[in-house]
Amino acid sequence: MPSVAARRTGTATAGRYKREEVKIQAWENHEKRKAELEMKKIEMKAEQMKARAQEKLASKLATARRVAEEKRAVAEATLNEGAARTSEKADYIRRTGHLPSSFFSFRIPSLCG
Repeated sequence: MPSVAARRTGTATAGRYKREEVKIQAWENHEKRKAELEMKKIEMKAEQMKARAQEKLASKLATARRVAEEKRAVAEATLNEGAARTSEKADYIRRTGHLPSSFFSFRIPSLCG
């Protein structure tokens, strides 16, 4: 049978172990919370970056769409101007029966320089 002193020593050792175990568990829980908070911060940052990238892409697409529409409008205006000029020349020929003097105009490249 163990002596009273031995039992006290065993009980004291068990108590110290239990207190140490509680401290370790508290430290582990604290570290877990810290890691989880850091992970949430990183996830939020990633979501913000993704949102900014999506906004940037949408802006680029809108700009490309607008430029394409402007180019289409210019091309259509050029086509309409050409058609109008052709129509005017055809009307002139029908009215007068003569070809306009500008009908045969073409540029001769300069032989000098």
